Amino acid sequence: MQFGFALPQAVRESYLVVDGQEPESSAGCADGLFFGLHLLPLEEVYDEWRFWREVDSDPSSGAHQGLREVMQSIPAGWIRREYSQRGWIPLISDKTGNYVGVDLNPGEGGSVGQAIIFGRDFDTKVVLWRGDGPAGWARWLASFVEDLEGGEGFELGGATESEGSEDDVGYESYFFDGTGRGSGDGAGGSGAGGMRLSGEYRGWNVLEAWADKSVRKWQEAGLVPEDAVTQDKGKV
Repeated sequence: MQFGFALPQAVRESYLVVDGQEPESSAGCADGLFFGLHLLPLEEVYDEWRFWREVDSDPSSGAHQGLREVMQSIPAGWIRREYSQRGWIPLISDKTGNYVGVDLNPGEGGSVGQAIIFGRDFDTKVVLWRGDGPAGWARWLASFVEDLEGGEGFELGGATESEGSEDDVGYESYFFDGTGRGSGDGAGGSGAGGMRLSGEYRGWNVLEAWADKSVRKWQEAGLVPEDAVTQDKGKV
């Protein structure tokens, strides 16, 4: 009711199951559930969204025509070329102004409800791989779980002598890194229980890694040219 429009069914069902991260876990450590990124409670979703509505009309940012012209969309035409947009609903945050969210006002080639990466550091907005379509949020969450269950692309830090035992699969091992504190940071470098990206994305900011991976997948699908320019970000 406060947004003034309906949220996608997938988002409604998701938040009826769990309203973001538990406040005690968010206050007790620096970790977010998604490799350090935080699943926002609905109240914070609205607060973040409302803050960005001030940016929409700011002549130095959201309303700056020159800035809007350099914005890009991957795949092209799926996301509106804007710096900020009232149709972008933030759901996962790095706590520094960048998000995974759903797009309720897409470009001509996109779909209402597609899951996207956007925010202050992303001139190129990216539709997440397997996050397209009206149920994009649900499809992307399912793909995230599948990746975790596959055990590839990430590793666990804070190893102890009992590593690999059933004792590790508990509340403390999930939220802490083995030293009594959370191991995540504002940029989403590593997450719950010291979970961090590995392989070719080792050391990358999580959002940048997800964006890069999605761009590659869209290229493989033939929807993005091989020479498409996205973010010049990530760690070497």
